[in-house]
Amino acid sequence: MPRLYFDANATAPPHPAAVEAVRRAMAEDWANPTSTHREGQRARYLIEEARREIAASLGVAPGELVFCASATEALHLLLRGLQPALGDRPAAVFPGEHSACLNPLRDWARVAWLPEVPADCATVVQMAASNETGLLYDMPPVLDALRIRDAVQAWGKVAVDLADCDAAVFSGHKMGGPRGAALLWMRPGLPWEAVMEGPQERRRRGGTEDLPAILGLAAAVRHLAERQALNAALAPLREAFEAEVTAWGRDIEVIGRGAARLPNTSCILFRGRNGEALHAALDLAGFAVSTGSACHSGSVKPSHAITSLGYGLEDARSVLRFSMLPDAQPGEVEALAAALKRLA
Repeated sequence: MPRLYFDANATAPPHPAAVEAVRRAMAEDWANPTSTHREGQRARYLIEEARREIAASLGVAPGELVFCASATEALHLLLRGLQPALGDRPAAVFPGEHSACLNPLRDWARVAWLPEVPADCATVVQMAASNETGLLYDMPPVLDALRIRDAVQAWGKVAVDLADCDAAVFSGHKMGGPRGAALLWMRPGLPWEAVMEGPQERRRRGGTEDLPAILGLAAAVRHLAERQALNAALAPLREAFEAEVTAWGRDIEVIGRGAARLPNTSCILFRGRNGEALHAALDLAGFAVSTGSACHSGSVKPSHAITSLGYGLEDARSVLRFSMLPDAQPGEVEALAAALKRLA
């Protein structure tokens, strides 16, 4: 039996159109976009065309997008660039945020955990969707605060609305694009200072742009509506899977069940079991799943995204995340459930 992959929230295979776009760019359009000769200017033209196409899909102006290598880089550029102007005032942050967001906030004077919002709050950072639980979150209605949306997990799975925020980050490899391409979006007029010197990206992010990755991202964006529809159609399959698994005993719980979630994600607590051991057993049986965020895999430290929801440390060590690819089939999910029942 071939291996089956249920870890789409960690990364997903690139869309064939993205693979072809990367291949072609590496073979034909490898010139430096900063160069002033004809080859360089063709590369620059292709980058700006990609920027316009992606901006149109997000409903923003092309000049508001900065191409980055990863969402981690985008968050660091954004938060470290805002810190000189806003860092003396507190930030209110979703407690289950990814470490890519929490780490650059260490230099800020104070970080409060949502739903707490200090009276003099300068910045609100909210995940659109949790990578571990799949739970969806609205932007808190905080007046006089700069609002940042982490849209990494939501993009390509559910609709992303930027009307209620001032900045956002997106990642390519979660939604059918290649690794090496991510986006930082900022409304004009933010009190932001560049922290990576260089002439590229209108002096907002130094370093030669990765043209193949950017063109691969643009190619994936052309199929975003199709991908979102395929993900939406996974909800009944996820519900059937969860109903099957929770029927095995009261010590099995779906975290966030009944709340708005990503349609492809099940975060399940197998109370009293060792999550790492169950993960390893499933891997040996041919199923790729996760114990939580990929950045925490292999670590004995329980996920803060789980404990922030009120679960204890032992429960957090007993959680597995199952995240389906857009083309997941009922037979594949049934095979996963059968293996899980046998091993759990």
